[in-house]
Amino acid sequence: MAIKGKRRTRPRAAAQAPRPSISARRTPIALRRDVKRTVVIVLSLLSILGGLRVWQNVSRSDAVRSYVKKLGAAQQFLLIHLDQNSLTNVQSNVQQFTSGKLEAAKFIQLADLWEKDFRAAEDAMKKVKPPNKLLVQAQALIVDGVDGYVGLARLYNVAGQIMAVADTEKDPAQKKLISDKVQVVLTHAMEWQQRSDTVYNEGNKVLQDLLVRYGITPKQPQQQQQPTG
Repeated sequence: MAIKGKRRTRPRAAAQAPRPSISARRTPIALRRDVKRTVVIVLSLLSILGGLRVWQNVSRSDAVRSYVKKLGAAQQFLLIHLDQNSLTNVQSNVQQFTSGKLEAAKFIQLADLWEKDFRAAEDAMKKVKPPNKLLVQAQALIVDGVDGYVGLARLYNVAGQIMAVADTEKDPAQKKLISDKVQVVLTHAMEWQQRSDTVYNEGNKVLQDLLVRYGITPKQPQQQQQPTG
């Protein structure tokens, strides 16, 4: 009878040491391909937008310069009677008429000329199209001021007509009475002129402030021209 022997135990294999985990090294965000592509696209867009901004500013400045040039040209029929050296200068001729140095017939002719030219200037200015809403407001004030000068010329015409009647009057008392009416009209004309000057100069001030804002003219104190000066 066979004798069972002891079962031989197999030697256990030694446990292997854990393998070191090898992780892939991540590329820094700034160096990743997709990030680089995005940065390039963003920079390109910013460059395009910046170029458009510069182009818009230049285009706007050119439009405003062109507008101001046209607006000034439209006022030539007004400005010609503001020149101190002009024979039709408004202020000097009104002073001569008031002091009796300018006859009524000549003053009436001047008043007719002023009204015609002031109206022509107003109509020409209305045809000039402002490039933006701010300039629309400035132009509206200037045009209103010029329209006031049209009314002023009509008052001077009335004063001349009354003086013409006074010159033909033989009765000293009636002559003085009519002459006093001339002074009343001239006083009314002076008040009318002041209101028109205020509106006209305010419009020019708004325009000059916008030109400074757009970088077209330097910021410096400027004298406003009195239209009846």
